[in-house]
Amino acid sequence: MALSGPQIRRLDDRLAERCRGLTPHQYLAFLKSPSGAAELEGLISAVVVNKTDLFRDEVQLTDFRERVLSPLVARAGGRPLRIWSAGCSTGEEVATLLILLAESGASPGSTVLGTDISEAALRRASALSFTTEQLRRVPSGPRERYFVTRGSKLSLVSALRERASFQVHNLMDVPYPRPVGEGCFDVIFCRNVLIYFTVESFHRTVATLADSLVPGGTLVLSAAEPLLQVPPTLRVARTEAAFFHVRVDVSEGTPHPGKEAPASIVGVGVGAGRDAATPNSADRALTSGTSRESRTPTSTGRRTLSGASRESPTPLGAGRASVPGTGRSPSIPTNADQGSALPSPSSAEADLLFACVLDGAASGASDAVAERDLRRCLSLDPDHAAARYLLGLLLEQCRRPLEAAAEYRRALVSLEEGRARPVPFFLNPARLRVACAHAAGRLSPPSSRSR
Repeated sequence: MALSGPQIRRLDDRLAERCRGLTPHQYLAFLKSPSGAAELEGLISAVVVNKTDLFRDEVQLTDFRERVLSPLVARAGGRPLRIWSAGCSTGEEVATLLILLAESGASPGSTVLGTDISEAALRRASALSFTTEQLRRVPSGPRERYFVTRGSKLSLVSALRERASFQVHNLMDVPYPRPVGEGCFDVIFCRNVLIYFTVESFHRTVATLADSLVPGGTLVLSAAEPLLQVPPTLRVARTEAAFFHVRVDVSEGTPHPGKEAPASIVGVGVGAGRDAATPNSADRALTSGTSRESRTPTSTGRRTLSGASRESPTPLGAGRASVPGTGRSPSIPTNADQGSALPSPSSAEADLLFACVLDGAASGASDAVAERDLRRCLSLDPDHAAARYLLGLLLEQCRRPLEAAAEYRRALVSLEEGRARPVPFFLNPARLRVACAHAAGRLSPPSSRSR
């Protein structure tokens, strides 16, 4: 885990409250002993955050439903689907996925597994019962169909509750969970967990999650968790406002037969609708990480700057409704939706350069080329906070922490002063602001952390 200064101070405070006069070494020995199991559970509950809602990051979920889940249900032909919510907190994401399965017409035998490091969170999750505030993003139709009032809360209907299961699991531990019976998962959601991991833990976890997918299965990370290195078992599939990671058969270099290889794929971003200031227990209060998303170029796309294709991917877009004359889904925000004017020519070129940097990662572009293009992007638009954040991630991976921290701070200033524009995949400036603040704090010199 990589901790920022405020996180270290918060952890110190929580530990001081719980040590009860023991020295750190004595407390650690107690936690490792059989008699310390209850205390370990209490400590975990004290240092993780469990605030979340159903249907968070609606933009990403819209693309998941239309571009991933609906085609998957059609291909399954009645076969039950297996989904895993890793870092499920108190069950909001599990309930969301159960509703999406039901709305998409998936087999009634389809299941969702929720795992978390916190046993206390899982006890709450197993009830699948929520407050009105937690359901504020649930559309009125599904809310009426799938929830019943029980006391002061709204509970998921029993027909959906019985399709969920829960299990304690730490992503640092192997083996990873498997679906009931044999095989692997069709979809894994692991959102706002990895962003707090160290670089090494981040990539190790992604690779292990990929191994838990069926060929053609999909890994869904949060929009704030871009991969700097895509493992050979994954390809990145981009939609207009989200990105997904598809498991491929390395020996064949293609997804499972019956599923087209994703074309023109990229991904980095902060999706609209999710408030990073109030993370779920998957948003580990004490962990941090870096990476950058990438794309697999298509041989049919029109090539532009840095060899990137500007054409929209087709495999994930099959059957997607769009606004006539635009090719865009009505659910995907545009510049007009964000209340801002169209970008200037220099800003548009900066956005294109930014996209090209993302595109180059999966095709093997060097860090030097990525850095050059990001700096050119920033020369065109110095307040391109998304590019500056990505440059910080790149510099951090290249073991240049002081330069990285400076870029994070500059991006944060642009965001706080309202100069940064929303760009594709970073449609939520508030979320990007939190990511920049955390990254800058993580890289602060020890002397400034302790003050």
